[in-house]
Amino acid sequence: MGLSPKQKLTATITCVCLFVGILIAGLTAIGVTAKKTAEGKTNYYIQSNSTLSAAITAGDQSLTFMSIEASMFSIDVSKNEAKMMLYFALNGNLNAINSPNATQQQKSSLIAQSPYAISLTVGSQILTFPAGRPLTPQTLTLVLDGDINTYPFDTLSIAFPVYGTYTVGGRAEALPISLFVDGMPTGFKISYDIYVDPEVTNTELYATGSITRSATIQTIATFIAVLMWGLAIACSVYTASLFVFEKKAEPPVLGFHIALLFAMPTVRNAMPLAPPVGCLIDQMVLVWVMMILAICVLCQFGKLISQISEGGYAKLGLGKVVA
Repeated sequence: MGLSPKQKLTATITCVCLFVGILIAGLTAIGVTAKKTAEGKTNYYIQSNSTLSAAITAGDQSLTFMSIEASMFSIDVSKNEAKMMLYFALNGNLNAINSPNATQQQKSSLIAQSPYAISLTVGSQILTFPAGRPLTPQTLTLVLDGDINTYPFDTLSIAFPVYGTYTVGGRAEALPISLFVDGMPTGFKISYDIYVDPEVTNTELYATGSITRSATIQTIATFIAVLMWGLAIACSVYTASLFVFEKKAEPPVLGFHIALLFAMPTVRNAMPLAPPVGCLIDQMVLVWVMMILAICVLCQFGKLISQISEGGYAKLGLGKVVA
């Protein structure tokens, strides 16, 4: 006995509510996970020494040190690299404007200059600034560490040491450094930390950053994954109904299913900042969805061939049988 219109309406409403409930549960899970990940790691920026930072802000030239701002501006997961821009400022005796021999050009320059030669190591890069030369901003390239297989819930990290020397009377002196790390490229959330060696005051620092996808990226990627599964399930239910209710396979519908099958990789690539094909989300979504759609297409082809063999084109309503 078939379902009555009222029963069909009830079943439809139930399925819609169930699907919406799954979406809400998924979004809630994303929110909870993001909150736990961010707990205790909400630093948008971090500084190595508040006293030195305050001296820069107040214009206090009584302390001698170099101030470095490392600002993250790019993260390229496909190339496994992150890029930071380094900006330099000098304080105290390191700044040429505080030297009695400072020229007018040095006093009016917007870029810091030092009367001493400075050698600076940041990450794997060695930067050398001769005496009297401007300390122009530099680009730093870092290697991303971590496993992108768990996209969009993957966690990556960066780390780089900072230390240097400046030459006074032919003798190299350890360079006091105030480090300021900031920057958050679109689509990512970064928590920074700076470690200072207690045995060498402000001359050797080690900066780290923990990188995760933003809540927006996680939500969109999860929604697309759920959508792909929803389309695959809907197609499988439709295909099964052709056999259960003994309905005809329609060529236009079959064409739609074929188009949907080959559109799935494009839908997958619509996930924001997605890594190359082969990560965990492909094993959980793309492979299974394409397999289900391929089976649906083959079943509908079989149904169509069966209809043609049994009654010819007249069975499909495309022609009439001539006696």
